[in-house]
Amino acid sequence: MRMKKQLATLDQLQSSEYVQIMQQVNRVAARGELQEYTTYSRLWEYPWIWLQLETLRETRKTVLDVGSQYSPFPWFLSLQGFDVIVSDYAAACWETWQHASRLLNITPRRYVLDSQNLDLPTASIDIYLSVSVIEHVADKTKAIAQAARVLRPGGLLIITFDICEPEMGMTFPEWNGCALSMCEFDALFRDSPWFESGLAELSWNTQAIPAYLAWNRSTAPHHNYVTGAAVVQRNARVWNDSPLSHLQRDLLLGIRTPIYLTRWRLWQTASMAKRKARQLLGVDTQK
Repeated sequence: MRMKKQLATLDQLQSSEYVQIMQQVNRVAARGELQEYTTYSRLWEYPWIWLQLETLRETRKTVLDVGSQYSPFPWFLSLQGFDVIVSDYAAACWETWQHASRLLNITPRRYVLDSQNLDLPTASIDIYLSVSVIEHVADKTKAIAQAARVLRPGGLLIITFDICEPEMGMTFPEWNGCALSMCEFDALFRDSPWFESGLAELSWNTQAIPAYLAWNRSTAPHHNYVTGAAVVQRNARVWNDSPLSHLQRDLLLGIRTPIYLTRWRLWQTASMAKRKARQLLGVDTQK
């Protein structure tokens, strides 16, 4: 697959091809009672990603989707023949995932995973998928390194992300994380020892910014930024893992999800008990 990067364009987002792909994704969302998207940047991101992956359908390539939350897209990919791992940093989505699995009659693997410290074996993934996650990650360099570690040589990193260029009048709310500039994104891959060279040197289609930015601003008051995407191949360099690191990750992979799930259920139970107690006492439950 050819290495590429680009900024979102309004023409693509509004094209019949992108609209039809989103209709397919939203049908999966409706069937699985997952989140449907009729606005926001996902209308461009999901179709763009699918057009990179469409030729690989039915190949059973292993896809790790980081930060899945309630997204229908990894479930859409599972229905297209990919071997999907659904993941998030917390267990809050677990019941939704179980429900979707029953409704869609598919069983993707599901884990609680931290993208900055993945509990997955080295060189175990064919496609690392990150949809508007990296702007919410504190250590972006570490997250990209972890993607390189879990990808097999020749595997694909496919990533979409928010882009904020302050000198163009763009802003990104602090409560939502820290968006990259185009230069900052390029710096993550320039001279990378793990990915094919040349991504940072590709040109950005900056002519697409005015129209897309105006559209994105119309979707929410704080959407004063644009969207980018890239696909790059993992090179052949071997990631040398110590036996201790390998054993530690195997252990954490086996226990992290059950621990986080137990904590989440205990928190839910305690919260429910607290609400009931406040209701019995006639206390305002909104406080």
